[in-house]
Amino acid sequence: MKIVADENIPAVREAFASLGEVTTVNGRSLQAADMVSADILLVRSVTRVDAALLADSPVRFVASATAGVNHIDLDYLHTAGIAFAHAPGSNAVSAAEYVIAAICHWALENDVLLPGRSVGVVGYGNVGKRVVQRCESLGMRCVVNDPPLAEQGVDGLRSLDAALECDIVTLHVPLVTEGQHPTLKLMNAARIAALRPGTLLINAARGEVVEEAALLDRVTTADDLAVVLDVWENEPDIDPRMLQQTLLGTAHIAGYSADGKIRGTEMIYRACCEFLGEQPVWGSSDVVFDQPQIKVTLSPDPEVRQQVLDAYDIETDSVRLKAILEVEDAEIGQYFDYLRKHYPTRREFTTDP
Repeated sequence: MKIVADENIPAVREAFASLGEVTTVNGRSLQAADMVSADILLVRSVTRVDAALLADSPVRFVASATAGVNHIDLDYLHTAGIAFAHAPGSNAVSAAEYVIAAICHWALENDVLLPGRSVGVVGYGNVGKRVVQRCESLGMRCVVNDPPLAEQGVDGLRSLDAALECDIVTLHVPLVTEGQHPTLKLMNAARIAALRPGTLLINAARGEVVEEAALLDRVTTADDLAVVLDVWENEPDIDPRMLQQTLLGTAHIAGYSADGKIRGTEMIYRACCEFLGEQPVWGSSDVVFDQPQIKVTLSPDPEVRQQVLDAYDIETDSVRLKAILEVEDAEIGQYFDYLRKHYPTRREFTTDP
């Protein structure tokens, strides 16, 4: 059994060694020539998996160690009879903690007490639910928007306009380009213009959910929003002008806790074992991390803001990416990918209720 895997999937060799011969590759430069003798393909979000990659290959199982599947042509896989698995929810705690750390950083920078502040949570999936739980633990009031769930009868959901009126707006929707509820440029020029002065806007969903040109225009002309971006249009070749205008700008690492990534590896490993009819012999409990966890109990206590940042220093991630702004004629795309590949160990600091 020949297994081709993105080199950035942690512990992939250890996990899949019992199933076959594992070859690791650069996921962004993976091409059809790499697949000519592969039986199994393991990817992350930087690899587009479609007919162009797999049509002439013997691949019969594909797995993505990610929650999102926008990079996967699911229709093609179905038509070609190729089985697929991914890791929904694997990085949800990590992404929610990124949002909490961003909020705490903003609050300390502006001497803001969090209890009583309103948070518009757009998207109530695996990440959005955890953001709400954690914000409410901090004493904040959440206004949640999710039209597909509202259609299913989920109670307590509000309009997008209501969510965008909040002190903080954080985006947690998948990238949907068609259908009744598309999210492509959900935050368009009109909605960006409608944000109240002083709003903190966080995007840790997908870059294309925000009309970046309109956001850049707002922050450069009015300079009255605080913006935190972990995802960008045209990754990895992000716009340095937009990066310059962020309170925090990071290299698509919101979900990059060591715990979350290992969880994702375990989920696709178990799915592959099931596909092959093999018993799993590896698990996340076999992994020894090189950094201990710092646990934080979230509460309305003002001291918690600093405790969160002591557990996860989000500003350091932003400083790393913004360092590229000081380098003349720098290759931003290469540096963006370098930061993702060489991301330091970051442990989760909260647990689900």
